[in-house]
Amino acid sequence: MRKYCTLWLAPGILILSATLLCSCNRNSGIGEYKEIDQYPVISPEYNEIVIPPNIAPLNFVILEAGKKYSVRVRAGNGTAFSMESGSPVIRYRIKKWKRMLSDNKGGKIVIDVYVKDAAGQWLKFKPLTLKVAEEEIDNYLTYRLINVGYVLWRKMGTYQRNLTSFDEDPIMLNRNTRGNCINCHTYCKNDPDKMVFHMREKMGGTIISTGDSVFKINSKTPYTMSPAVYPSWHPDGQHIAFSVDITRQWFHGVEKRNEVFDQASDLVVYDIKNNVLTTSPLVSTKSRETLPCWSPDGKYLYYCTAPESNDTIEYDELRYDLVRIPYNTGTNEWGQADTVLRSSRFGKSITFPKISPDGKYLIFCLASHGYFTVYNKTSELYVLNLETMAVYPFPYNSNEVDSYHSWSANGRWFVFTSKRIDGLCARPFIAFFGENGEASRPFVMPQKDPRFYDSFLNNYNVPELVTGSVITNRNKLLKAASGESRPVKFDETVDVDALSGATHFEQVQLH
Repeated sequence: MRKYCTLWLAPGILILSATLLCSCNRNSGIGEYKEIDQYPVISPEYNEIVIPPNIAPLNFVILEAGKKYSVRVRAGNGTAFSMESGSPVIRYRIKKWKRMLSDNKGGKIVIDVYVKDAAGQWLKFKPLTLKVAEEEIDNYLTYRLINVGYVLWRKMGTYQRNLTSFDEDPIMLNRNTRGNCINCHTYCKNDPDKMVFHMREKMGGTIISTGDSVFKINSKTPYTMSPAVYPSWHPDGQHIAFSVDITRQWFHGVEKRNEVFDQASDLVVYDIKNNVLTTSPLVSTKSRETLPCWSPDGKYLYYCTAPESNDTIEYDELRYDLVRIPYNTGTNEWGQADTVLRSSRFGKSITFPKISPDGKYLIFCLASHGYFTVYNKTSELYVLNLETMAVYPFPYNSNEVDSYHSWSANGRWFVFTSKRIDGLCARPFIAFFGENGEASRPFVMPQKDPRFYDSFLNNYNVPELVTGSVITNRNKLLKAASGESRPVKFDETVDVDALSGATHFEQVQLH
């Protein structure tokens, strides 16, 4: 019940304070408190967001100065609990949290934060609100962890995090593979059993797990300029599109970041069953074709393309268009390439296309130049409606790098990396994506200790959602990694003389 507070300034004169009228209240266990017309400053920031009904507790730290803290959690169906402590670190009991989310699918959760200041006055801030979605997110997120210091890359690994709890387990660590580079992991339709990733330098090769077997291939052929690079699984689970790239990088002495670019790149498709690598003069041109992405129906291969390398194009002027081409995996027939979006429309470069599972939306990165946006501060997320061809920005882009993204299996969630917290480290952020194409405010992947990101200084790289745990036996992975690579066969039906790969490779080597 609201308690009206009055202030006597002189006998016979009564002044009603508007501030106190609205702010002096009584709450059981706290007593009188003053309402503050602002949200509490907390870290991570969890307010006005949509969360999955199976997400781990969103623990947080109250950054308001005080000597005591109290949090009251209210839910639409009457579920409520409270916590009171001398510490500003708020951690939920996981069983209570899960029960509350389960009981409130489609509803709202309200969090009241109280802080007792140095004078002993309780302050109540504006309530934080969370909407609980009906749709769950995939249970696991996989990613590579790599040090932000380039020279320290030799300690890395791919990990899986259970998003319904705080459990994290390694999938593959490069300390077991002679300190080589492990990268570009991805899955077929969010299936943890169908996985591909590369190993560079020592024990090099491409590791493929089909669920039934794990093996390593040598994807370099005499007719392609490099081993396989950026992958995309065909929805049939039997074909993987790759780019083949001559990749270079350099470092800026002032901005302390590096540039990654391709001097040349083409597209290829690997047939797992027949161990055959194929391509076409249509996707192996003198232009730079990279970052393949299959449409969910498997009929089209989307990719990014830029003009061929020459001395007239500076690295910061290089921009990629979005293109698609029909391809029939059954007959090995290619159609004609068609430009979906031109970079000239934006004066920026289009990169990392990813299509929603229902085929209606495509999220891509838009940046000042190039395609490797993880180092480009101008990188932002954009959405393309594939039915209307309308393009619009993700409404919650930041002033720091917002980059690599992936969809959940049901298409209602996507995860992306962002350096918005400190401008240095890329962390995974989760956002709801509605059927109407509207996205919600993102939130960082929750941690058991909400101060975790203050001291953990590794980059989260290539976050990929999967529907379950990657249960591939690590002994099988290590055995495949340490074993001989299976050489792939190049498709003998391809007109080799019409390809650009060998020519590109020769030119680059001579240069």
